[in-house]
Amino acid sequence: MKVLLSRAKALFVAILLLSPVVFAQASTDAAFTAALAQFNRARQGDSGQIEAAIGAFQTVPASPLHQPLYAAYLGSAQALKGKAAWMPWNKMKFTDQGLDQIDQALASLRPEHDRALVQGVPLALTIRLVAAATFVAVPDGLFHRRSAGKSLLAELRRNPLLASTPEAFRAELGALETQLKEAEK
Repeated sequence: MKVLLSRAKALFVAILLLSPVVFAQASTDAAFTAALAQFNRARQGDSGQIEAAIGAFQTVPASPLHQPLYAAYLGSAQALKGKAAWMPWNKMKFTDQGLDQIDQALASLRPEHDRALVQGVPLALTIRLVAAATFVAVPDGLFHRRSAGKSLLAELRRNPLLASTPEAFRAELGALETQLKEAEK
């Protein structure tokens, strides 16, 4: 059990810290861009930015169409808060809150999210990539989300919209898939 938790923790850290491109998608919305910058600083180890990122993603986006995008990043930021928490019950609580937030973001996706773009990428694809990255990063022995993350990655790979996305987004997807395969060896 200890080895499993150690491997899960290593995967969580590797994906969150070694995969900066997964969370690099920005919107033209200045508030989102600022929130994303705080989130990326938190991911890179500045735990003082976690609360700021959570607060920023809790704000109502300028466009209701962007609400699931904010929710997905909010959930991922809450999972980071869980990772940074000292007490085990807080680790569980914050991570569970984050996963619930991501589930809500995924459940709220509609066909219009396939048409709305953020940096040339359909919102639906960005949201699914953020969700997949978070799902495969959390310890599977505790949260049981790795298979859902793998399913999202496979869904992204099969999505016909992927062909029209910028090369950088496809590279992000490939990098996450590669990191997951390496971590599972």
